[in-house]
Amino acid sequence: MKVFSHDFTKPIRRLVVIGAWSVALSAAPALAQTSYTITKLAGANCAVSGINDFGEAVGQCDGTATVWKNGGPTTLGRLAGGTYSLAEAINSREVTVGNGDTGDSRPKALLFRAGKIINIDPSAANAYAIYINDNGAIVGNALKGFGTCNSWVAAIYTEDPSKPGTFKRLDLQPYPGGDGKVRCEFATGANQSLQVVGYVQSSLFGQRGAFWNNDAKHTLALLQPYADDWTSYAWAVNDLGETVGESHPPFGNRPVIWKNDAQHTPVELPLLPGDNYGAATAANNVGGILGTSAYNVPGTWNVGLSRVVLWQDGNVFDLQSLLDAVSGAGWVINSAAAINNLGQIVGSGVYNGDMAVFVMTPTP
Repeated sequence: MKVFSHDFTKPIRRLVVIGAWSVALSAAPALAQTSYTITKLAGANCAVSGINDFGEAVGQCDGTATVWKNGGPTTLGRLAGGTYSLAEAINSREVTVGNGDTGDSRPKALLFRAGKIINIDPSAANAYAIYINDNGAIVGNALKGFGTCNSWVAAIYTEDPSKPGTFKRLDLQPYPGGDGKVRCEFATGANQSLQVVGYVQSSLFGQRGAFWNNDAKHTLALLQPYADDWTSYAWAVNDLGETVGESHPPFGNRPVIWKNDAQHTPVELPLLPGDNYGAATAANNVGGILGTSAYNVPGTWNVGLSRVVLWQDGNVFDLQSLLDAVSGAGWVINSAAAINNLGQIVGSGVYNGDMAVFVMTPTP
C-alpha cells in the first residue's frame, strides 16, 4: 500500500476489528438475530450517504453537505454560487468528500477539510468524489468532455505534496478493445488499499462488474456474472478485497459477493423467504452486507416492494425486524446507505409519519 503524505488538521484514529466474511454460505451456522437500537439524526430534509468507524455520518440537509457527530448536524457549506452540495464519504480523520456545483447544477468533485471546500478536479466537465481513505487518497469519476459514454473515467486523486490543495488525477483504464464509442467505466466504491470497484461497458460483452487492483498498473479484472447470468454490477468492496453487487439473469437481479481469490469467484447471497430479486450494496470487514430483497414476477419486470436486508456471516435478516422494541417504535426503514466495522448502519425511513435519517447500532 502506497502512503500518500500531506498535511492534515487532525491525527489519524485507528480502530482495530477482528473477523472476516465467510463465503461458505451454505455452511453458515444459524445465528441469533442481533438487536439494533435506532437513533434519529437531527436536521430537516436530510439524506445520509456514509459513516466512518467512529460513528460519524455524512450526507446532506436542505441541499447542503452535512456531517453528524453524536447525532448533531454540522453543515459543510457550498462552493461560491452553488445551488447544492453533498457529502458522500468520511474517513477516520474526519475529512469528507462529495460533490456540488457552482450554480449550473453540474457536479464538481469536492473535498471538505478544515472548514474549506476544495474543487479537486477543476478541469473536469463533471466530477464526483465517492471515497477517501485514511491517507487522503480520493476515488471518483470524471467527465473529460461531453459526448459519448467513453468520456467518463474512473479515477484516483492524490494531493501534490508541493502544492497543498492541488490534486493529480490518475485515470483507471477501461477494458481494451471493441467499439471505443461505447467503451465506458464508472467507479462505485473503493477500500483503504485503493482497490476500486464499479462497472465497465464494452461492445465485446455488454456490462460487467469491474475490479481495479492496487498494483502498479491498477490492473482491471472483470467480475463475471453468477452461473449463466448475462451481466453484472459491483457496488462496494471491503478492506479484505471482497466485492458485493448484483448479477443479472433475464428479467432478474440476484445479490452476489465476489470472493477475493484470483478468479473473483461469484457467490450468490440468500434472499428472504419467497423472494427472488435483490442486490448487495455495501459491506464491512466483519461479515456484514447491506442490500435489498424483493419478489419479481417471473418473466417480467414486475418487481414488488423491496425490503432492506442485512446479511451477517451468510444469514439474511429483514433489517426492520432487527430493531429493538423501544427505540424502534414508530420507525419504518426505507433504505440503508452504509455499514461500518462496528456494525453501525445509516439510512433513511419514516419516523412517526415524517421522513427521517437514522443510525442503527447493534446492542451488546
